[in-house]
Amino acid sequence: MSHVFIVIILAVTVIAPGCGRGAIREQGAVTTSPLRDVRFFAYQLQGQDESGSIGRLADSRYDLLVIDQTRSLKGEEGYDSAADVARLKGSEGSSGGKKVVVCYLDVGEAESYRWYWRDGWRVGSPEWIVAPDPDGWDENYPVKFWRPEWKRIMNEAVDRIIEDGYDGIYLDWLEVYSFEPVAEAARSEGLNARDELVEFVRELTVRAGTKSPGFLCIAQNAAELGSDPEYVELFDAIAQEGVWYEGGGDPDTDETPGDVSVDPELTRELLGDLRLWQERRKPVFDVEYAQESSSVNRAYALGEEHGFKTYVTLRALDALSKTPPPGY
Repeated sequence: MSHVFIVIILAVTVIAPGCGRGAIREQGAVTTSPLRDVRFFAYQLQGQDESGSIGRLADSRYDLLVIDQTRSLKGEEGYDSAADVARLKGSEGSSGGKKVVVCYLDVGEAESYRWYWRDGWRVGSPEWIVAPDPDGWDENYPVKFWRPEWKRIMNEAVDRIIEDGYDGIYLDWLEVYSFEPVAEAARSEGLNARDELVEFVRELTVRAGTKSPGFLCIAQNAAELGSDPEYVELFDAIAQEGVWYEGGGDPDTDETPGDVSVDPELTRELLGDLRLWQERRKPVFDVEYAQESSSVNRAYALGEEHGFKTYVTLRALDALSKTPPPGY
């Protein structure tokens, strides 16, 4: 008597790291975020189009680079940002692996030097531009980020970033929800600014992850939102500025670019908030602003103590740091 054996093979899929968990990969594929392997990272937003700047970034030993998109700047629309990204992604980091390159994107403020800004725009016109930047940064304006007009702009910005080959986005000014003029504007429309931010980020990250599976999302600041597990899961990591040392405001002013000690109470609050991200297995990138050797050494030591990946630089963010991490 013959026996027939029926074998049922179940295809198991897992959700890979990436914005909005948009990527699905077969079982057996590598599903850990490349951010977990980062030993050194650098953050530069100014001067990328200056002679030799991209070469210095490519020649560096940093595993993760957070940079701007030069062609997004007015007057630089024809710049070949894709070529820069390809060169950087083809260069090696500290362990011999290829660099991860993510693009800075301010999602909470309109910037008058970007491609989308129109002549005649100012606070109140269009109506969703709320106020000048509260920290004194010129040409930056907090917005009603829940408005369809702003969402369309940000969606297009993400599309352009994906087109240029970046590995992910680095979302800035997420604290916009807590800026009182913006929060009040939301209340006047019967909305909760915090809830609207979570929904805004969800829409943006899901769109990015769908268009580019495995695309990375890093939150900058607003660490207190670590208390919302749903929000945290939209990101692959968080970056926090100034846990121990801050710098002045607009780098064009004479304000101190670094070595300003953060209030100890604020530091305690930030450490507690960032611990929530770590408990959910999200890497923490720490950006400290200092140049005095005692401050620099202390910042790196404290960052290591708390399990952060720390980078100490100056507020201008116009060149690689002259105080790289220990062992770099």
